[in-house]
Amino acid sequence: SGSSSSSNNNNNSSNAAATVPSSSVVKKSLEPHVYEVSAMSFRGLALEGKNQSILVSGESGAGKTETVKICLDHIATIQGGLLLKKKKQDKAAGTKQKQTAAAMSDIVQRVLDSNPLLEAFGNAKTVRNDNSSRFGKFVQLQFMDSKPSGKSSSSSSSSRAYQSCLLVGSHVDVYLLEKSRVVGHAPGEQNYHIFYQMMAASDDLQRDMGISTVLRNKSSPASFPYLGIRNNNGGKPAQHA
Repeated sequence: SGSSSSSNNNNNSSNAAATVPSSSVVKKSLEPHVYEVSAMSFRGLALEGKNQSILVSGESGAGKTETVKICLDHIATIQGGLLLKKKKQDKAAGTKQKQTAAAMSDIVQRVLDSNPLLEAFGNAKTVRNDNSSRFGKFVQLQFMDSKPSGKSSSSSSSSRAYQSCLLVGSHVDVYLLEKSRVVGHAPGEQNYHIFYQMMAASDDLQRDMGISTVLRNKSSPASFPYLGIRNNNGGKPAQHA
C-alpha cells in the first residue's frame, strides 16, 4: 500500500487524499498475510481469552504446509520475544523465564519435527507438486494462562497478559488420507514417499525392517506394480513384479 500511495502522490498530488484509500479499506482489500493472521490470533487468545482457529486452504502446491510451519514459528517467536523482554525487566526471574521460553520452543519444534514423519506416510508426487499432502491435518497448540486468578486485566497490563499466555502442549490430528493411492495413482504420479524411502534405505536399515530379502532382486521401484512410474498408455506401471 505504501508504494501505491507514493505513485498516486507523484501522478496527481492535488487529489492524493481522495485517491488513496483509508487504512481500513486497504486492510480489507489485501489478501490475508500469515504473519498478521498469526499475530492477531495470539492477540485474541492472550488479551480476550478466546480460543482461536486458523484455516489454511489452497490449491495443490500453493504452500499450505509451509504456511502452517511459518505460522507456528511466528507464534513461538512472539512468545520468545515477550519472555525475553520480561526477563530483562525482572532479572531475578531470568532463569525461570529462560527455561519457560526454551520449553515453548521445544513444543513448537516437536510439532515441526513431526512433519517429515507425517509427510512420509501422507505425501506423494503429483503432476502439480512433488510433495503434495494427500491428507488433512489439524494442529492444536495448547496454552495456559499463568496469570494469578482474580487479577483484573486493564490496558496497562496488556503486556502482562501477553506474557502470561504460555504454550504448554500441542496435539496433531490427521484425517481424510487418500487411501486409494496405495493401490493406484494417475499417470506421471507416484505412491507415498515412505515406499521409495524404504527402497533407498541402507542395507542395515532394510535388514532391520525385514525387507532386505524381498528387495534383493528388486532394486528399482518400477519392479513393483504399485510403485512403478505409470505412463500415459493406459496408466500401467512401466514394469511388473
